[in-house]
Amino acid sequence: MADDILKIEADSKGVWITALSDDFTLASVTNFLRNKGVRKYNEKAVEEFARQKNRDPRRIAERDPVEERHAVVVVHTSKDNMTASVSVEPPFFTYPWPSGKDVAESLERKSVVFGIDQEAIKKLTELKLGDEQVTVAQGKPAVNGKNSQIELLVNPDHAPETDQDAEKIDHKERSVFVSVKQGDHIAVKRPSTEGENGMTIAGVVIKAVPGKDIPFPIAGGLDVSEDGLQLTAAIDGRLTRKENKLVVLPVLEVKGDVDFSVGNVDFTGSVKILGAVREGFQVLAGGGIEIREVVEGARVESKSDIVIAGGIRGMSKGRIIAAGNVTAGFADQAYIRSNGEIRIKNSVFHSDVGAHNTITVMGGKKSQIAGGKIQAGVAVVCNTLGSEMGTKTEVTVGLPPEQTERRKELQASIIKHKESLEKLETNLTFLKKQEKAGTIDDSKRALMVAAMKSKFQMQAALKSMQTELNDLESRLDLAKSKGVVRVKEMCYPGVTVTIRGFTYAVREPIKFTAFVYDESAGEIKIRHFDY
Repeated sequence: MADDILKIEADSKGVWITALSDDFTLASVTNFLRNKGVRKYNEKAVEEFARQKNRDPRRIAERDPVEERHAVVVVHTSKDNMTASVSVEPPFFTYPWPSGKDVAESLERKSVVFGIDQEAIKKLTELKLGDEQVTVAQGKPAVNGKNSQIELLVNPDHAPETDQDAEKIDHKERSVFVSVKQGDHIAVKRPSTEGENGMTIAGVVIKAVPGKDIPFPIAGGLDVSEDGLQLTAAIDGRLTRKENKLVVLPVLEVKGDVDFSVGNVDFTGSVKILGAVREGFQVLAGGGIEIREVVEGARVESKSDIVIAGGIRGMSKGRIIAAGNVTAGFADQAYIRSNGEIRIKNSVFHSDVGAHNTITVMGGKKSQIAGGKIQAGVAVVCNTLGSEMGTKTEVTVGLPPEQTERRKELQASIIKHKESLEKLETNLTFLKKQEKAGTIDDSKRALMVAAMKSKFQMQAALKSMQTELNDLESRLDLAKSKGVVRVKEMCYPGVTVTIRGFTYAVREPIKFTAFVYDESAGEIKIRHFDY
């Protein structure tokens, strides 16, 4: 430090400077004098002193007691009262440099009480930084709270991502619809925060602005959790936006065709298509399906009813499958299956059609069945059956072949399970006797526990199979009592009618007829249409 190298004194004759070592320059001397408050001095004398580096005191200025003064600590505060800085007007020569306490007292007089930097004050006083502003206090800005944030877990505007090359992308799979199920998590919310108050250097609190709670944008079909942070689907349906709000619609409506612009449709609710379903595409629905125009070589499956106003052009590859009823304008080279009834207004040509209940082809100008296979659990009713060309047309009433086969499988499986259960019961009886007599060991006890578990599992399986078999038997009984094929207009040669395993081949045209099974004769008989 300069005080270890240079020394300054004053007497009645003037101001004197003395070198305590040789480690100084003219610049360090002038800086030393400035810090000591000596502004007016003999420059030539100072230059000579710096050059000679003589250890004898050198007179460099006249003494003027009038100009001698104490150091002045000046406190500067910012307009927003968030920053305070200090500058020191050095003392004139003999008076001491201000201490840290002096600076602290000056800050207090200016009402600076918060955010004081003691290290900055120490630096200011120890280094004697005269005429330089040093920041010695900083206020604490308020941190405003954050608004709540909503994160979508399922995006209603989501376009399916594809990592494949463009040539390999199956554009049929790129559906533009987002399907959700009841209970699916749709969005989560990060709650708003209160924020953190700040404080000025004068100790005045700066209030933080709390964040706002932004509600979930809901238009319907969604539930908010009790804590308000979870959004779930209240129903099965399509997740979409309505006026910038989220909504789950139980019915998916396609304004035009199901084609490359829409992609395949796989929806948990009901589907309404105002156009057609084009070749190669598929529509799968957990609810009913309504199609205004035609289905062309496409797959349409519903867990309820299917209505196709235009009709079905199967192209020998389309598949229409419904857990409920199927209604269509016409069917050509189509594959149709229904667990209920099938109703076709106009023609059914060269198609494979099967229903658990009744198949009706009536109501159009040409309600005709010609070519293919028709299988119904209860009845087949149409205007015209077969064609003048003798087209081969097979009509079967009773359990569909696949159900007949399933019936046989169930019967065989039930017998096998009963035999196994009987053997298991015998073994269990033996093991229980040993347990009662106290002669059973640990290995046999473990065997007995495993056998009991197998018994319960086998009984449950038997119950399930018996229920399914009973359902099939009831359908068979229904077919026995009501099995009939009715033709209101003309039935042509080339038609074969099978009821309860008995077949009748039509060899000449027949009008206004009904084919029924005559139990007493053990064969199919021809009766009037309204029999």
